[in-house]
Amino acid sequence: MAMQELLELLYPPRCLGCQLPGCQICPRCESELESYIKVPIVAGVPLYSALHYNEASSHVILAAKESNDRAAARYLASLMAMRFARLHREIGAASYLLVPIPSSRAADFRRGFAHMHVLAKLVARAIQSEYHLPCDVAPLLIPMRKVADQSALNARERALNMNQALMANPKARCARDGVGIIVVDDLVTTGSTVAEAIRALKVANFEPVAVLSACVAGRFLMNKIGR
Repeated sequence: MAMQELLELLYPPRCLGCQLPGCQICPRCESELESYIKVPIVAGVPLYSALHYNEASSHVILAAKESNDRAAARYLASLMAMRFARLHREIGAASYLLVPIPSSRAADFRRGFAHMHVLAKLVARAIQSEYHLPCDVAPLLIPMRKVADQSALNARERALNMNQALMANPKARCARDGVGIIVVDDLVTTGSTVAEAIRALKVANFEPVAVLSACVAGRFLMNKIGR
């Protein structure tokens, strides 16, 4: 018996959306996951996202983010890698560097892991496997100061909250020539966080070519997922 089959026998999979046993995503939850096909511009950079943010997708993000559910993280990464196909067609870089937006140090400590770094590594692995392109992950961004939980803030408050909140890591070293730098996030709501990430990278002479996210919410839609 293969190891995967043994693990599934010992720990049967459950739907990432509703916990129904026997499947990764049940038909009902899968039908509620809505693909996001638009490519809006955030701070001058195109945003490619896999899903609309709704009840079903929020369950998957929360499982990956707060419960360290690697099955949920792998599922999100696979959807983001599928969305990357259009990004690559339109950007056409020879290689890519994924730059995850960091959570606060307090959030990483509370969770016990760096959620976005884990997700970005899984996305990079999927891109390498499916598209045979060089794709690495670099923690180029670091928090400069403490920020408030964004989940209770409106668009204006989020922009103020994230103003000058990130900087490029002065110790980071990576190749730049011919490399498409992609900012990676799990959920984009008003765009304030990714705009700050783009600003911080440009100040350090990094030029992001795109943003890639798992979900995107309406520009003024409140959500229940904080950084």
